[in-house]
Amino acid sequence: MDIAEVLREHWGLTPASVEPLEGGMGSFTWMAAGEGWRVVVKTVDGRDNGFAPGLELAERLADGGVVTGRPVRSVAGRVAERVEGRVAGVLEFVDGTPLGAGDGGAIGELLGQVHELSAGGPGDLGSWLSVVTQWDEYLDYEPWIRPACEAAVSGALALDGLSWSGLHGDPAAEAFLRQPDGGIALIDWGAADTHGPVLYDVASAVMYNGRTDVVPAYLARRPDLAEELERGLDTFLRVRYAVQAAYFAWRCTEDVRVGITSPAENEKGLADARRSFGV
Repeated sequence: MDIAEVLREHWGLTPASVEPLEGGMGSFTWMAAGEGWRVVVKTVDGRDNGFAPGLELAERLADGGVVTGRPVRSVAGRVAERVEGRVAGVLEFVDGTPLGAGDGGAIGELLGQVHELSAGGPGDLGSWLSVVTQWDEYLDYEPWIRPACEAAVSGALALDGLSWSGLHGDPAAEAFLRQPDGGIALIDWGAADTHGPVLYDVASAVMYNGRTDVVPAYLARRPDLAEELERGLDTFLRVRYAVQAAYFAWRCTEDVRVGITSPAENEKGLADARRSFGV
């Protein structure tokens, strides 16, 4: 894909430079710059129907004061454009250093703010759990996967009174950037969900960063959710690992290598999920 041409045609931007960046598990990214501006260009598979809504969520949160890498709208006024069978978005560049070990407090606090700003009414949990069940045809890749995923879904369905909001969907430490002024940004909204149970985001943050600092900091921002986290966080940790198991079962079955250097990395992702279930 000619990224310079995409920027000229769809965003009215003429870059002086375009450089590829390390992509994610399902995307390709580039840094582009011109006189007085710098952006990140990201493209995903054309079947990814969640990319544009995720960028719209990032835009709304940016309006609320969270630094998100706001999408730059195209000449046609859209947050994303279809180009050569893929979906492309252009994002404001966010400067900063990725958080790491010991930064769980900052992660929990900002995630609480995100959920506060994007809070919404309850949704249909059964439908939302397609986050796991969408991979059904791949759940027999190894014999433990289907029982583990079905048990995780059943456990979640037994919960009621859940809080819903916009979700980042993949709050690993590297998605949080400490900016030069000391503020914390949250970028990479490609896996976002505009309406889901907040427990999923908290469980994802705990999966990546541990609960020791994440949960107290989150509850300092959202003390009203203490009881909900007490009864539901472990259940949603199982849901989060079920998503990982199903996702990597798909990648292994179809030999998807986007974002990795060898098939062994897909097998490792699946093995990590298996360990979490103790099977």
